[in-house]
Amino acid sequence: LLRRIVFAQEDERRRIAREMHDQFGQQLTVLKLKLDLVKEDCGEHENLCEQVEVLQTIARQLDADVEHMVWEMRPTALDDLGLQAALSSYIKNWSKHVGIPVQLHASGMDKNRLTPEVETALYRIAQEALNNVAKHAAAKNVAVVLERRTDQVSLIIEDDGVGFDLQQVLGVDAEGVGLIGMRERAALIGGTFEIESQPDKGATVVVRIAAPPLETGETDE
Repeated sequence: LLRRIVFAQEDERRRIAREMHDQFGQQLTVLKLKLDLVKEDCGEHENLCEQVEVLQTIARQLDADVEHMVWEMRPTALDDLGLQAALSSYIKNWSKHVGIPVQLHASGMDKNRLTPEVETALYRIAQEALNNVAKHAAAKNVAVVLERRTDQVSLIIEDDGVGFDLQQVLGVDAEGVGLIGMRERAALIGGTFEIESQPDKGATVVVRIAAPPLETGETDE
């Protein structure tokens, strides 16, 4: 049942993201073009030009906000290009949005793509872990490792933030910080989920799953 619910949620996310991109994206493009034309025609009407510039700024910000919402809902790169490309894009946008630098270290992911189910689960776990960093960690740096070795894929998200008492969080607010959701997503793809943290020592999320063996001749370096 949980698996069906997760699949249905992802399908709905995909549908909404595409509709938002198509509908709002086109309308905002037209709006910005119209404002550009008005700006060109305002001539010596200084007050009008200033108001148009304000509207142009609002339109650009609205366009960026819609793009961010679409990207949060369901990135097209995840379907089109795979987990590594989608995660790289997400990390760049997330880092720019929250102001925390992130280093992505990926290896072995260009051999064969994982199944859509596995790629989606790992992407969502990384997304939730980074959202937790933004909300709770007060971190200055984050490292993300995505690694495939032989028949195992590992996803690691590590921050240098304030950390927390793991036992206390697991007992009181595991759902509030998304730990239950991440653990359930990992379990749905047959993976393991671990989290390590101590006060003032940051936190580390580790997900490991079994992956199909690489084809002959595609061994790890």
